[in-house]
Amino acid sequence: MNSAATFPDADVLIDPRPMTGAFNMAMDAALLELAARRSRSVLRIYQWCEPTVTLGYFQAAESGLVSSANPFPELPAVRRLSGGGAILHHHELTYSCVLPDSHPVREEPSSLYVLIHRALIELLAECGAPAGLRSEVGSTEPVAAEPAITHPPAQRNAEPFLCFLRSNPNDIVSCSGPKLVGSAQRRRRGAILQHGSILLRSSPFAPQLPGLQDLHPEFLLSRFTEHLPTRIAEVMSCRWAFREVVAEEIALAEQFLRGTPAS
Repeated sequence: MNSAATFPDADVLIDPRPMTGAFNMAMDAALLELAARRSRSVLRIYQWCEPTVTLGYFQAAESGLVSSANPFPELPAVRRLSGGGAILHHHELTYSCVLPDSHPVREEPSSLYVLIHRALIELLAECGAPAGLRSEVGSTEPVAAEPAITHPPAQRNAEPFLCFLRSNPNDIVSCSGPKLVGSAQRRRRGAILQHGSILLRSSPFAPQLPGLQDLHPEFLLSRFTEHLPTRIAEVMSCRWAFREVVAEEIALAEQFLRGTPAS
């Protein structure tokens, strides 16, 4: 793997206010689409204006899965570009990282998980929440139970509906066991999108999933929030800068919101 000094330049976008799930997913789709004709990487940090469920790309495609397995029918649900289980976005910070096809990481996309997650683990420790990769921490903590729902017979042996109830070696977990950060990818025309959900505290809709502030009451949230963009950007490139969303990105996101295919 090449060093960050050889990586393409990067832009960092921080959404000024929480947005709807539909907008958040449309903007990430726009950034991935534009990456196919850009040479710069983009990091976006954002939040959600209401509790929202995002369904993994293949979850949403499976016939009948949403209506029969979704334990949160009262919440808005949108499809996510990346795979994996559903995520209940409520009290969290979310990042999306988009790399162009010129980025060396495309030769080994899974290495992006390690690059970003190691940066997050270091920052978490500095802010009072020691954590590690599940593959290294060796957590034996039992996975929390899913909310009580009735599955059709064909789905009873399937993986849990929620991503944070699933186990992956690349997960960031607390040293006490619970999953704190889960990420997933989508690749299109050589470009890579990686989503990551950072759980700050539990949601009343899923109280069995503790967040950073539940596990570590003295967690330095303001410090973590301030340094999060910088720490991720530094592993994406040694040349990066903050900027605002541009008109081209907004226009394309609006196309996706309307369900209009990108031209």
